[in-house]
Amino acid sequence: MGASHTRPGSCRTPRDNLGKKRAVDNTYARWQGIGTASGHTVTGPTRLAVVDEVAYRETHGARPGTGGGAGEVRAVVQSVLDREKAQPPVRARRRRRKAPRARTIAERLDALRDSRWGDVLLAVALFGVALAIRWPYLLRLPHFTDETVEIDWALRIWRGEILPLTASDRYYGPLHPYIVAGCLWLFGPSIALPRAIVMVFGALTVALTYLLGRVVVGRGVGVLAAGLLATAPQHILVNSHIAWQNATTPFYATLTFLALSRYLNTGLAPARPGVAARAAPRWPAGGWLILAGVAYGLTLHTHPGTIVLAPALALAFVTAVWRARAWHVVRTRWLWLAPLAGLLAYSPVLLYNLTNNLAGVRRVQTRRSYAYETALSWEKYRQNMGDLWLELLRMISNPMRIPEVRWHYLTSPHLLLLIGSCALGIGLLIRRGPTLPAWALLSTSLLLPAFNRAYGQTWDRYMLTGRYVTFLLPLAYLAVATALLFLVERLLRALPTRWRQPRPTLLALGVAAALLALLVAYPLRPLSRYYTHEAAKDPANASFLATVAFVRARHEPHVPVIIGRMLASIDLKDGTNAREVFAMLLDLDRIPHISPRNTSVEIARFTAASTPGQPATLPLIIMMRDECHRLGGALPFYRVSERYQLRELYWALPSYYAVYQPTPDGGPGGCEPEPGSPLAR
Repeated sequence: MGASHTRPGSCRTPRDNLGKKRAVDNTYARWQGIGTASGHTVTGPTRLAVVDEVAYRETHGARPGTGGGAGEVRAVVQSVLDREKAQPPVRARRRRRKAPRARTIAERLDALRDSRWGDVLLAVALFGVALAIRWPYLLRLPHFTDETVEIDWALRIWRGEILPLTASDRYYGPLHPYIVAGCLWLFGPSIALPRAIVMVFGALTVALTYLLGRVVVGRGVGVLAAGLLATAPQHILVNSHIAWQNATTPFYATLTFLALSRYLNTGLAPARPGVAARAAPRWPAGGWLILAGVAYGLTLHTHPGTIVLAPALALAFVTAVWRARAWHVVRTRWLWLAPLAGLLAYSPVLLYNLTNNLAGVRRVQTRRSYAYETALSWEKYRQNMGDLWLELLRMISNPMRIPEVRWHYLTSPHLLLLIGSCALGIGLLIRRGPTLPAWALLSTSLLLPAFNRAYGQTWDRYMLTGRYVTFLLPLAYLAVATALLFLVERLLRALPTRWRQPRPTLLALGVAAALLALLVAYPLRPLSRYYTHEAAKDPANASFLATVAFVRARHEPHVPVIIGRMLASIDLKDGTNAREVFAMLLDLDRIPHISPRNTSVEIARFTAASTPGQPATLPLIIMMRDECHRLGGALPFYRVSERYQLRELYWALPSYYAVYQPTPDGGPGGCEPEPGSPLAR
């Protein structure tokens, strides 16, 4: 610490002469203004010494701003600094630091709430709640779909048979198959693993929705939006239960929205002249823009239809730059590196299709007629747009409710409340600054109907077609949460003056929180009814899992299980059949199996190779009763399992399938249980 210096006859510092404090400060301000203009800025103890020097010179006739000007100020400052260097520093008296006061629990909680760790803990809590909501009926509903093809693709990667640049469908990226293959290598194959991975992605989307709301509006909006997504039936039943790559689209899309919003919040402020630069942050603002580009490239991996988000992302960026007048970002490298990062992330799909005559495009045009619009007209476009809006309205409210007439949807108070809140929330967000939800909704509703028509279908009992637009759910719930909290705030402000005391205010806040909690939890009620109804009506997955459990307990490791040919005729109506489902489940359970073209030949071959007198060495055959009776003339069988039924078997005639085994002595089996067995009773 430097020592203060005074001269005889000079006025003292403000500490020594309080009566002349204002005059001395004004004098110093005049000299300091000249010193700043000439490149000198002094603070602390040196400031007091300069004040003394200024006062002395003014007392003896030297006036700042006359005569020497900036040069005179340099001389004053330099003389003070020279005197301080010539004198030894004065040791400061050590003061004993007081022990910090122990903080109360409430203070610690407040500090945690306002810190980054508070956001982390909230996100983890929401993730855990979302997992708990998504766990019931994970393997039970919906029944297995053409996810069997994607799981088989991942199994081939895990075995080292292929290293593809795309998924099984050439217009998908290889991202999710490699993730599933990595989990297979890390945890080992299991029947629950593919759907569990999608469930984790669904719960992570809930956590990302909280962070998105936290960045765009605030913590309250983030919590409410994440809660609404956590209980959304569409996101639970489809995007967290079916092992599709497309089911993970909301996760990558929300990550894109979060990264872009974070950049727009932190990266548009220009450096102000004359303000000292802060220490470089651990994560530069431009890094969020790069992350947004990479995340959007990964979003395209999950489904090419998300290309409709590209105009929305660009327009949201341009709108934010225009509002902030932050045109300087156009000259930064981040703006140009972000699209390159997105192209690099999506490059495997581009590379494969460019070197294979656009195989993915041709597959969409020839094999995806249920979704791809092949005969676009103005009438079809309007119809597709209407179906799209209907799908969106169903998703954000109660998708299980399908009235006979479309306008009867408007008789649902829950749907009307969420629709009105969503519209109000989008308007509030536009007024406050964030325009991404509005642009995303507009871009999707204008572009997607031009080439995709698979949504809003009343026959879709599992809401599977809603997966094409589920990436809008986090933004829709963000708008809903913004509007609801805005209305709560307005209602609290409208309370009479006598009610604005602490206790009435807390009571009003408690009532509002309880109503919002009921709104969040309400979708779980129709979802529970749906689970109960469909579990009784569609026993497919229960039958499949029970069959595999029986085979696991009974088969010999060296004897493969034979899957009957007629099971391929059981169409599960969602891109797969019973034979493909059994092949997938047995692969995941590491049970050797074959699906022969000629079932009787393979059964005869394995029966001949069995050990006489050891029935356990005979092959197990999963087949329909009708196929067993066809083969029973040449190869007699016993039914060794209970009868398993599928929903799809009910349409033609009452039928079932079971697990059979050749008779050990060649006697007549008749496709019935062995006499004396528990099944024969």
